[in-house]
Amino acid sequence: MEAESSDGSPFSRCSSGNESDSEGYSQRGTKKRGRGRASGAGGRARGAGHRARGAGRRGRGVSSRARGTQYGPALPTRADRAQMLRQERDEQLRERVSHLTDEGRQDLLCKIVEAHPQFVFDILMKSTEEQQGGYHPAPGVTALDWCRCTHCREMPSDEEKMCCNQLPMNCLSRLQDFDLVVLDEVVLGVAQLYRQDVFALDQDEDYNKGKRHTAYRQFILWYHGYLDAGNIRVIPSCCVWKIRDKYPDHFGQYTGFMAGRLE
Repeated sequence: MEAESSDGSPFSRCSSGNESDSEGYSQRGTKKRGRGRASGAGGRARGAGHRARGAGRRGRGVSSRARGTQYGPALPTRADRAQMLRQERDEQLRERVSHLTDEGRQDLLCKIVEAHPQFVFDILMKSTEEQQGGYHPAPGVTALDWCRCTHCREMPSDEEKMCCNQLPMNCLSRLQDFDLVVLDEVVLGVAQLYRQDVFALDQDEDYNKGKRHTAYRQFILWYHGYLDAGNIRVIPSCCVWKIRDKYPDHFGQYTGFMAGRLE
């Protein structure tokens, strides 16, 4: 049976239900449209927030560039610090040496020369530089115009006319170190054996000639240190003749300085 409404219309309740359903659809549609508008507004708000943060980042970038333009005092480099340390070390060393007595300085200098014989050349040079007025040969003494130590002799070539350039008392050929390192037969014998062993050389047949050549090499090593191949140095005339006097040629024949060797 169909239900009747109070006014007797059989469709009255259904119409009412449809109307409520229509209204329900209408409300739900309104809510959806409301949510869409809200989310759109929120998205625009979030976009604005992103733009705001981006602007903030751009602001920080500007401030970083601003900080970079503020120049301060330059920091010392590693080379500057090393130079300052060396200066401080030299000042401390000079201060400590100044507290020593004259006798203490002399003893210390002698010990340094004993430990490092090459410093004897620095002492000789300093002594020669401090000599007032230079050296003047005594009257009646025939001196070579290129010799200062007065112990040089005439040489066959201009290249060999070289003096040690020291005062007579400081001539290299008159030093005890020269006698020990350059002229001593035991030292020269050891040097000869070492060279023969390294280069597989035979023993020198001419005793004096072998000693002369070894003495020349000993002088170069003593005075100049190790030299590379092709780096040739002339030995002062006073030293050459001191070696020749100790180990002479029986016929007085000496080749002299050549581009690659002596004698």
